Amino acid sequence: MPSVSHSEVDSYLLCRRKHYYGYTKSLQRVRESAALAMGTAGHKVLEVFYQNILDGHEFDVALAAAKAEADILREQVDIPANRANIFDTLFDLYFPNEPLVKQGWEILGVEKAFNLEYDPDTQSQYPFVVDILARSPQGKVVVIDHKFVYDFYNYEASIMQPQIPKYIGALRALNYTVDYGAYNMIRTRKLKEPDFESMVQWLDVKPESARVQQVFKEQIAVASDIMKIKSMSEEQQSEHAYRVANKMVCQSCSFLDICRMELSGGNAKLMIETEYKIRERKSFTVSEEVEN
Repeated sequence: MPSVSHSEVDSYLLCRRKHYYGYTKSLQRVRESAALAMGTAGHKVLEVFYQNILDGHEFDVALAAAKAEADILREQVDIPANRANIFDTLFDLYFPNEPLVKQGWEILGVEKAFNLEYDPDTQSQYPFVVDILARSPQGKVVVIDHKFVYDFYNYEASIMQPQIPKYIGALRALNYTVDYGAYNMIRTRKLKEPDFESMVQWLDVKPESARVQQVFKEQIAVASDIMKIKSMSEEQQSEHAYRVANKMVCQSCSFLDICRMELSGGNAKLMIETEYKIRERKSFTVSEEVEN
């Protein structure tokens, strides 16, 4: 069935060549970049903690489980000298001031997979995974996305981010009550005197209905373009995978080495075989209902 996620649309709009490597060829670096590895580890620690809360465990039990997971991950993640130690930030600052459970929020879902079929004729689907669904002390259902960022989003930047509005629209289309969204941001920049306020920030996202509808229309339109590309042979897809060749995009792209070699007429086969692996796709099968 045609299935295009927010991440795939984001990759396609950022650079078609990056999308080709990441989604047509399904490549992923054997060793993630430091920033990506830190974000992945941080998400996993939070997932373990909040899943334990969802399973009915007390705060201290959930925290112990998160610490055990972090002890494993510490051995796998190299933290650059100019970045804050994500584990220290979580256990020295975030959890002592944890903004959900300690404030009376009810956890409804953790890393929950959903799949919205928005076109029955083509069976086109929008798969997505929500970091947390929670109910506030005021009774509002909120979709929450963890972000491990060098610097916090400001309100103006959050208006342009389409991810949470897409999630809100898709969840409502699946008959879930969702009142608004929020970014739970944890900073990775290294500061001289870090404290909770400088390293952790919460940002509510309350898009108007028109905004929710517009971003989803764009999701569907770009997904349609992607599916047309995917109907081509791999050789044809490569020919249409144009490079954005933008300094800001290229310098942080995990496929830069392959791209540069192929752009110069070289053969990247050995590099792909030794430095990359086939990326595992997430399963978007919904196993059980989230309490609404």
